[in-house]
Amino acid sequence: MTKRLTAQDWIEFGLKTLARDGLEALKADVLARKLGVSRGSFYWHFSDLGAFHARVIEHWKQAATEAIIADLAGYQSPEERLEVLLLRAFGHYSVVEIRLRAWADQSAEAARAIRDVDRRRRDYIERLLAEAGIAPEAAATRAQLLYWAYLGAALSRNKLTGEALAQMVGELKRIGFGARTAGHGAARRRHA
Repeated sequence: MTKRLTAQDWIEFGLKTLARDGLEALKADVLARKLGVSRGSFYWHFSDLGAFHARVIEHWKQAATEAIIADLAGYQSPEERLEVLLLRAFGHYSVVEIRLRAWADQSAEAARAIRDVDRRRRDYIERLLAEAGIAPEAAATRAQLLYWAYLGAALSRNKLTGEALAQMVGELKRIGFGARTAGHGAARRRHA
């Protein structure tokens, strides 16, 4: 007997499929065939493809932004939180991010999600900088610069590791916090 698929199973498989095969593969019949089940299983959980797509997008927003922000709350200082965020962002290759941005060119719902995520991420970085004593105008500008650096790295499909990652994070911290931030801190050692 095969395991009965839940809506969450479909959503998670949808994100993996999006990353691997692109938006064209996010169709009920294609997904059902890949999972070895009938399309009826899909329609048991989702009224239509649009409802499924909305849930996939919402799951991505949660996993790619809110869950990360919640996890960073465990670090004491804004400097540590930013360092860990940068290590994760630049040390991780996320094809899903690229696929969702391409999807946004075709879908108002995906475009809205991208705008929401971009705003939420920038606001979070700006808040970290402000908590560290950076003036509001400078915090906003620096947060935008750091976020653009992340987007450039994501779109270039580069994943940094080792010393290259450490150097990039160190330079980005200097941009964010100014010259007072030195080298590689405790968060990097704990995260590694």
